[in-house]
Amino acid sequence: MSAGAASAGERREHEHDSGGLHLERMSGADALMLYLDRPRAYNHTIKLSIIDPSSDPEGWSWLRFKRDWASRVGLVPRLRQRYLAVPLGLNHPVWIDDPDFNLDYHLRRVACPAPGTMVELCELIGELYAHPLDHAHPLWQVWAIEGLPGGRICILLLIHHAMTDGIGILRMLNSFWRSKPEASLYPVELAYEPAPLPSKWRLLADGLRDLPGILRENLPSALRGMQAGRRARRQWRDEGQPAPPKPGDPAYDAPYAKSLSPRRTFVARSFSLDRLKALSKSHKVTLNDVFLCCAAGALRAHAIATTGAPPQRAQIATVPFALVPLSERTRDGNFSTVDHTVLHPHIADPVERLMECRKSALMMKRHFEATREANVAALFNLLPRSVPKLADRINEKRGGGVLPFWNVVVSNVPGPREHMRLGSLELEQWYSTGQIAHGAALNITGWSYTEQFNICILVDKSVTADAWPLMESIEASLVELERVGIEPH
Repeated sequence: MSAGAASAGERREHEHDSGGLHLERMSGADALMLYLDRPRAYNHTIKLSIIDPSSDPEGWSWLRFKRDWASRVGLVPRLRQRYLAVPLGLNHPVWIDDPDFNLDYHLRRVACPAPGTMVELCELIGELYAHPLDHAHPLWQVWAIEGLPGGRICILLLIHHAMTDGIGILRMLNSFWRSKPEASLYPVELAYEPAPLPSKWRLLADGLRDLPGILRENLPSALRGMQAGRRARRQWRDEGQPAPPKPGDPAYDAPYAKSLSPRRTFVARSFSLDRLKALSKSHKVTLNDVFLCCAAGALRAHAIATTGAPPQRAQIATVPFALVPLSERTRDGNFSTVDHTVLHPHIADPVERLMECRKSALMMKRHFEATREANVAALFNLLPRSVPKLADRINEKRGGGVLPFWNVVVSNVPGPREHMRLGSLELEQWYSTGQIAHGAALNITGWSYTEQFNICILVDKSVTADAWPLMESIEASLVELERVGIEPH
């Protein structure tokens, strides 16, 4: 059974009404994001929209924006749900409609410090992001940030990774922004009559009742998955292929594999998607290869700036992969895993660096395809809460190497190709990035939107207090590739 089939089965088995209560059991992957949530390693993510109200005859209105949200929040039921833990950790938590849901708690407003450029905006976002979400409420917040040039408004969504993965946010985005583009208010009143929260005894009884089904549904799949993983590694070895990179491998440098502090630095910049496509075409590589090469160039420049010398060896990067395509998902949540590639910041020549990043990316894709039957989702469903929590404590003390997040997280997500609107409000730019973790203190995420390729960098302040030089190095890496003569390699 594939990860997608297991997830679908789990949804049928563990979404039910219990005494008038609608309970939805979290998947193991969703629950993992909660179990790893700590004061220093918080697991909410950043979704950043810049909207241009100039085409709206009424202009920007905070009160109208709140009214629009109130009319549409029911289109994404998860936004009105909180989670409840099962006593003694005997099963994964459940999502349940929050009887105390208060939209005013989640929608907040702040002014960006003058002059309101991307520098001031990103500094403010870094400060807002560094406040963990309250687990007694639905795990999201929206900040409307006013004071940007030209009357533009930033809509900052902080949403916990337990609610959705990087691809899954597209499902929420499409439901919310594109549901009725001709009107801002949703025309149908969406009923919301949540029942009182269940007692701990009811949560315990339901958790125990669901356990046999979870074991029956996931244990065979997890065992088959482990066998598939061993078979793939054997085949890799028999073919004489170099071993795929893995966290903690001493053959690679890992300057960002360290324990986190509570503080973050965030920067974002929009690049032309056509610019990256042109480099992809001219060098006969993928757009993702260009992105990886530029990320490696940024790591090289950062090493030179901080140590006075370029890196001497390659580095491992953690790369998220979707196990279930967006079109096959019927619920919000996490349907992803990670694999690892090798970046080559030790290579000075930009084209040689590009080609080596391409080779490593191809090897990673082959490894992912060979091991995708290793059903990570089924394994997570079987793990009790104590296992990932213990692993996380050990991982923090060691500065990584126990969990799969290692050194730097690099992600490239294809976003919407059409302009999104909420009534007359146009979504002008869209940025998205996931979290960082103990053992992976740097995250570089590319997200395409219409004709843009928007890059975010999230980094622990113990690594650098100013991430703009990293972003400038990505630009410099693009320029390097554009300046070289296009010759066969």
